[in-house]
Amino acid sequence: MNIGETIRKNRKALGMTQEYMANQLGVSAPAVNKWENGISHPDISILAPLARLLKIDVNELLEFEEELTDQEIGIFIRRLSENMMSDGIEKSFQETMDYIRQYPNSDKLILWCAQILNGYLVMKLQDLTDTKKYEDQIVKWFEKVAFCQDAELAKSAQMSLAQSYMRDQKYEEAQKLLDKIPPVGFDNRITQVQLYSEQGDFEAALKEMEGMLYQSSSGLISNALHMVSLLCKQEKYEDALKYANRISKVASLFELGDYAGTSSYFMIYVEMGNKELAMDAMEQMMNGYDTIREPKNSELYQHMKFNKDDGLEKMKSLLLKSFDSDPRLDFLREEPRYQQLCSKLE
Repeated sequence: MNIGETIRKNRKALGMTQEYMANQLGVSAPAVNKWENGISHPDISILAPLARLLKIDVNELLEFEEELTDQEIGIFIRRLSENMMSDGIEKSFQETMDYIRQYPNSDKLILWCAQILNGYLVMKLQDLTDTKKYEDQIVKWFEKVAFCQDAELAKSAQMSLAQSYMRDQKYEEAQKLLDKIPPVGFDNRITQVQLYSEQGDFEAALKEMEGMLYQSSSGLISNALHMVSLLCKQEKYEDALKYANRISKVASLFELGDYAGTSSYFMIYVEMGNKELAMDAMEQMMNGYDTIREPKNSELYQHMKFNKDDGLEKMKSLLLKSFDSDPRLDFLREEPRYQQLCSKLE
């Protein structure tokens, strides 16, 4: 992103016209237009007031040539994820702040960092008495990316931002934001499959279709889990169990593993406060945990490439911490069987 694009992006985000900006800076509107189109650059004497007007710092205004590759972003995100558990939120957060200051225009870096840190706070993986300072900064990061030029990044940021607004009980702001998110557009992957097929590249076509199948079946389970959660909040447990039965069948049919098929039962029985059934479901979950890797060995997804490091061991650690911090499980904690099941994750 060049300096002209930085000026245009931030000016539009603040709802300013070129004429308004020109009047505030004591220059002509055509001068602002030339900046934004890369024809000329602002004089050095005007950089500080320009940055203040755009509500950014001069470093952000000047570091317009600093770009990160996806690989560099991925390396930092992996390091952040790994160090979060050992270093804690405060050190990880400060390191993230320092890194983002170096690349303030990398919307992908900002979004991914915000989502990782937000997930850590949501899962309550550390006993923190005051999370507001972290939550406020995360919201600012989401707000920065929410209306960037990259439509996919913007949509993801908007969804995360709406969740943050709901957490803070800012329901009207959340609704306004959701109203701005465009509906799901045309999925070009089917056309891509047709193109591969016409060219005789059936391996690529099958890989694309398997990816769509995997994503769709996983998404179906995710949506059904939301239904289970909603029904449990209304104490409609029989209806919730019907969805749990269907989740189990979908997980089996599309070979997504036993864990995916049993976690919904655990959720329901915990909400019901039924110790025996909850622990039965928990045992099935623990016994089926390693089957999270099942899609890798399934004939349904033989053309797909899965990462060698699936993060399963890290997921175990996160799951155990979520069990430790979830107050809904307090009625199980003193049960020897519950403690024995948790030890399987250690």
